[in-house]
Amino acid sequence: MYKHEVVVATKGLPFKVIIHKHSVIQIVRHWHRSVEINFTIHGDGDYFVSGKKTHISDGEFIVINSNEVHGVENIGPGDKRRSLTLLIPWDVLEKLKPNFDQYLILSQSSNPTDMAKIKNELNAIYQAWTTLPEETAHLEVLGHFYLLMSELFQRFLVKKNNLLYYKSEKSQSKVKKIIGYLDEHYQENLSLDIVASNFGFSRGYMARFFKKEVGQGVMSYLQLIRLSHAYEQLISSDKSIEYIATSSGYPNTKSFERTFKAVYKTAPNKYRKSLQGN
Repeated sequence: MYKHEVVVATKGLPFKVIIHKHSVIQIVRHWHRSVEINFTIHGDGDYFVSGKKTHISDGEFIVINSNEVHGVENIGPGDKRRSLTLLIPWDVLEKLKPNFDQYLILSQSSNPTDMAKIKNELNAIYQAWTTLPEETAHLEVLGHFYLLMSELFQRFLVKKNNLLYYKSEKSQSKVKKIIGYLDEHYQENLSLDIVASNFGFSRGYMARFFKKEVGQGVMSYLQLIRLSHAYEQLISSDKSIEYIATSSGYPNTKSFERTFKAVYKTAPNKYRKSLQGN
């Protein structure tokens, strides 16, 4: 789980390509300066971007602009899900579009033809990356990337509304600080009162503000952070369930197992064994 994610471009390309084909059920809130484009080939998920929920399923895409706090929940269906993520560094965007900081890229257009063009280019990138030899794939992907950006800049680019964007930016700045605090202190015995007090907020204001901007409560989000850390240890180490629970901030093993089962529909030790069996 990242409070701020540093994006490193894929070797040989000016941006990062990620193909998702795993059983992760959620990606906790994070942000980065890069613009992110997510395209679902098969499956679905609930994307939370700056507090707004958008459901994405087969053949749909979403653009996440620079520094927007975002995450994904209810990702499915398990190992059958296939999707593409492009992470485009800020300096690349500035070269393609001078003064890019004055603009936002939209995820929707009322023109079906414009939407189809974007989806076609994203699908072409996915197919090239997953089926062609590496050297050929790089060339194909690069070509379709520039066609994609040309279409986005022509049809989906809008100027920022200064007043509304300023308000949103201020709220997002607060959210980032709160998420950063939770990510640094998730192993501690935190409460809503403790978190609110750290930022000089009342308990009620903290609860309302975070829920509005992130889409869930402070303590629910803290559980996601703890679960994210625990999940990584579970699948990448042979540490005991008890150790994983306490090191991830859970008061005891039962608390961890209850949270894990609510999300993954099985006990952590059974989940680990199922991965080892595969």
